Amino acid sequence: MKPTSATVTFQQHDNRHELDLLAESGEGGKLLRAETKIGDDRVTVTLVPEISTEIVELKVVFPFEFDEKDHILMNGYQSWTVCKEYSIDTTNEIAEQMAKVLRHRKTDNTGDHDFTRYPKQNRWLHGVSYGYIRQKADFHFFGSLNEQQGFTFFDIDTKAGTLTVRKELEGRLFDSKFTALDIIFLKGNENEVFDGYFNALGITSTNAKPMTGYTTWYRHQQDISEKKLLSDIQDVSDSSSRFPCQIFCIDEGYENALGDWLTPKRTAFPHGIYPITQKIKNSGLRAGIWIAPFICEKHSRIFKKHNDWLLRDKDGNYVKACTSWNTCYCLDTSNPMFRRHLKNVLLTMRDDWGVSVFKFDFLYAACMLPSTSQTRAEKMYDCIHFLKDCVGDSVTIACGVPLMAAAGVMDYCQVSCDVSPDWFPTLAQSGREQNSTYRALMDMINHRQLAGRAFALYTNVLPINNPLFYFSRDKRFLLGRAMGISQGMIMTSDDFSTYDAEDIVAWNTIHQLRDAEIKDIYTKNKELIVEYELYKQPQRLKISLLE
Repeated sequence: MKPTSATVTFQQHDNRHELDLLAESGEGGKLLRAETKIGDDRVTVTLVPEISTEIVELKVVFPFEFDEKDHILMNGYQSWTVCKEYSIDTTNEIAEQMAKVLRHRKTDNTGDHDFTRYPKQNRWLHGVSYGYIRQKADFHFFGSLNEQQGFTFFDIDTKAGTLTVRKELEGRLFDSKFTALDIIFLKGNENEVFDGYFNALGITSTNAKPMTGYTTWYRHQQDISEKKLLSDIQDVSDSSSRFPCQIFCIDEGYENALGDWLTPKRTAFPHGIYPITQKIKNSGLRAGIWIAPFICEKHSRIFKKHNDWLLRDKDGNYVKACTSWNTCYCLDTSNPMFRRHLKNVLLTMRDDWGVSVFKFDFLYAACMLPSTSQTRAEKMYDCIHFLKDCVGDSVTIACGVPLMAAAGVMDYCQVSCDVSPDWFPTLAQSGREQNSTYRALMDMINHRQLAGRAFALYTNVLPINNPLFYFSRDKRFLLGRAMGISQGMIMTSDDFSTYDAEDIVAWNTIHQLRDAEIKDIYTKNKELIVEYELYKQPQRLKISLLE
């Protein structure tokens, strides 16, 4: 594809300049040299600054003739962000308006609202890292080949007939030659374009195999204790011959305060975490633990004793990561003392407690603000590799993370928002990262191409008979079947002792679907239809489209 325009706006010594990358003209040409290579399937922009330079905006616009039969997929900013196929007349108006409300109220920092312009216009679609436009089995794919340098935003305006690519480099100072943009365009069927993309990236999955585990969260949520966990471990162990699990994960609630990971609640865990993990291992299970390594709450010891480790904005204010736990704050991942502390936490969990499965959550908090030496993406990639280096060959699960940063590094990655008690809560429509079981199902299916190429999928929780969920058995089974054909890691918080005959059939069927092969996915009569084969028998999964 050939761009119709390409410009870079940059700043040196408080003076702003602009350079036309196609004509190599403009006053900025004497201060910043550009090498733009345009091929049939790839566009690369290399910049050579004469002195320390901030790239304020890099934008390339491509023409595209959209058709009413087009299905447009835009990958979301991070795990929880909506990822769906749109029609050409879709509008993000609700999301755009809500993004402005959220930005104004400062109630949510989990998405890219604070550093992405959401213009109020119809037929404008926004995504990150990659996307595609397809008609039936014919894909027009576009993706970034240098996300580690800076996040790449793709904006589609179907009315104007444009695909705009923007590189998120603002705040970072560059003083030597670097590749600023590298975009690949591919045509073919689904496997051809995604195989081609990951081959060009040079990324291969860790080949993590499908696994099943038990997590405490959707049974007890934060209300966990030594007594409850020992009982759960026994229950999971006793049921292992019929409902085999490989992992028992201690989820949120064990710590005295968010951020104080080595200080368990004294009354709930009078003997610490070690007896729990030993019981897990002695039961033939792998001990897993949940940790949000880059955030802390105000009541934590780390906040009170080491507030110099917290990330601050240009005005000196603490940076909010989310509104959970009455507001959590980001830790400064560039602080060497904090990094040393975090490494000690992870090594203690691994070597002393015996944890061999780490569920890392709220990872986007590592890249809330760029610095003069690192873009948001550079921070995220650095932190993902840091975590993996700390825990070595332990099993790793990434949650709440820009997906391409986890590709080829993490064993499993969550590719959807969290499930919700209701199938499609009203609140889900108020933001792109809100919990919704329906959206989790759709996000999982729309990220299917990453399975086995970037990582294995972490498909969240399977609630076959869990009383915390209010939707029907049919919907639970529908969700479970989608988890099965995703061939990744399934977690459950079910009480196996309460399973009836129908629940047992559901469990077995869902796990058998890991041998299924997806043949086709399409929409018909406001339904998403997934056709697949299991043991050479054709089957269908039908999902009513609610958005």
